[in-house]
Formats: sequence, C-alpha cells, structure tokens
Amino acid sequence: MSADIEHLPVLVDEVISYLRPKHKKVYFDGTFGQGGYSRQILKFNSKVIAIDRDFLSEKYAKDLTLKYPKKFFFKVEKFSNIKNILKELKIQKINGLTLDLGLSSTQIECSSRGFSFNSDGPLDMRMNNQNTEITAKKIINEFSEKQLSEIFFHYGEEKNSRKIAKSIVLEREKKEIKTTLDLSKIIKRINSYNNKNPSTRVFQALRIFVNDELYELEKFLKICISFLDKKSRIIIVSFHSLEDRIVKNFFKENLEYLKIITKKPITPSYQEIKNNPRSRSAKMRVAEII
Repeated sequence: MSADIEHLPVLVDEVISYLRPKHKKVYFDGTFGQGGYSRQILKFNSKVIAIDRDFLSEKYAKDLTLKYPKKFFFKVEKFSNIKNILKELKIQKINGLTLDLGLSSTQIECSSRGFSFNSDGPLDMRMNNQNTEITAKKIINEFSEKQLSEIFFHYGEEKNSRKIAKSIVLEREKKEIKTTLDLSKIIKRINSYNNKNPSTRVFQALRIFVNDELYELEKFLKICISFLDKKSRIIIVSFHSLEDRIVKNFFKENLEYLKIITKKPITPSYQEIKNNPRSRSAKMRVAEII
C-alpha cells in the first residue's frame, strides 16, 4: 500500500478556532503527520515548530519548509523532547501547542508498518521504524503469557486479555507469529465484538507499548507548561480513554497554572464523521495558561 494516501486532519476547524493563531506568534505542532494543523496555523502569518516521530512525515514537511523558510521548522523527534528542540532553536516561550495523538491514515494504510489488522504486514508497529525500538513481533513471540495479558489489559482495556495471551503462547509453540493477520486470526477465535473489530484493543495495546506512548504524553505534559506564555493554549486530541484520562486529570491537577476551556471534550460533527469515519472516537480538550 502506498504511503501517499491523504490523511484528513481531525477537528482541524475546532483546533484552529480554540488555538487562535496570531501574527508572528510561535506555535508548536507536536504531531505533524501530513501537516494538517501546521498548514492552517501558517495561514495566520504565524511561526510553527513542527515535529513527528515518524520519519515519513519529513517528506510532507518539505513543501512547507520551502514555502515558509523563515516561519516553519520541522524535525523528526519525539514531542516529549520539547525542551531540547526549543533550546536548539533558541526559543524560550511559545504561544500555543497542538497534539493529535491518533495514527494517521498514511500509517494505518501502509501495510508494511504493521499497524492495521485489516491488511497483512509484518508485526512492527514502531512509529519510527528506522530505530532499534522493540517490535510487536518480538513482544508477541518472546514475552511471557503473564506479560502479554498485562499489556493487553492495561494498554488496551481488553477484557479477554488472559485468554488471548494463552492462545498466543500455544500458537507460537507451533510456529512463529510473523504477521498482522496471523495475530488477528488468533484473536478472532476468542473475541467477537458487535461494533468493532475483535483485534482493535490488542493492536492498540501493542502499539502503545511498543512506542511507550502514555509515558511520552505524561512526560510532555509535565514540562510543556513552563514553555508556554500567558494566555497560550494547550490543545490535545486523543482517540482512546487512556490518553483522554491522562489529559483530563493533568488539566484538573494543575488548576494553579491552567484554566480549563473545554468543560467537556469537543467531538467531531456528524458531517466530519461521515467524511472521515476514523474521526469518530476523537476527543479534544483545551486548557489555557493563566
């Protein structure tokens, strides 16, 4: 599958409306993807520091680098390293930030990345598969039954985590589990959900564990406030309850620094979900620096 599939940015109008980009101000786009948010922010004659863990995002950043050479900066990096990125650019304060914590269509549809249970590919799931981080294949074939069960339950909230872990261990004793469809077939023997694919929660759990996503988010939230100017806004779009809970609790626990703008999360409109079904689980939360 080609990596040139167009990714539709989720809640882009709402993100820009709440971010309120201003002339010559500096904004941080921590999950650049194909640049959906960055492109809109740059229209306000603002400056954008954009990063993404996925090296494939670099090619989508090139045209913005050429079009806005003095206003746009991109780097392949984890957003939790915001301190080093800003230090490198000699920037002390930013005027707002956005994170879209979901997978892009590019990542999902590229079978060689191993994120999708709908197409056959290697069990990889690394956001940056040019580094030496652990792969989903290693986890599935080498971790103990107990470890697998805990990963599926903790990171996927999978109610059948123990049964699935046991089935995986029995299956890998016969032969190595190599592909996404190999794993999906094992899960389908145990799970039967009516409203979602039986593999959804296990694949989510593996992806989160492989990329240490919850730790990255928590680490980022702990330090980002110190780099935001007064009246700046933090806008985070999450796609599952684990991330949304972390963001919600962080906002509540830091009311001495933050004003919560969205009492309840903003969700996509009916029309957006119709145009982009993958947006249906998105939740956007916004807070402002006091």
